[in-house]
Amino acid sequence: MITLQPQVDGPIKVSGETDVCTADGRLIEHAAELWLCRCGSSSTKPYCDGSHKLRGFRDAAAVPPDYKPKGSSAGAPGPVLKLTLVPNGPLRCFGAMKVEGCAGGAWSGTYASLCRCGQSSNKPFCDGTHRSAGFESVIRAEA
Repeated sequence: MITLQPQVDGPIKVSGETDVCTADGRLIEHAAELWLCRCGSSSTKPYCDGSHKLRGFRDAAAVPPDYKPKGSSAGAPGPVLKLTLVPNGPLRCFGAMKVEGCAGGAWSGTYASLCRCGQSSNKPFCDGTHRSAGFESVIRAEA
């Protein structure tokens, strides 16, 4: 099972075999460890570039264990987690995963939408705030 661990006031550490893909399915990267932006300010989205420090991003990195994703995973989860970048939206995660908070709480499942704009009131999960926040994510890695 792949572990996603939001860091206090920082990125999400992803540990385990992971494919990062564009919305149309094009593979951007396959990696065993990733550090993903969750403040919305990185110039290397979806990856963290340390912008959270300059921006003053604050989040306790607690995970609500009662998260209920809107939607469902297609098919049985394989050994690799698939992260799909929704343009100007969340990071969709497909596969067996555990989201484990540094400050407490954990959630396990096979489908989740993670916040990339830094504005969700349900961090690390997406609550749709990116739409009203004007979040833009189409950067080099996603183009």
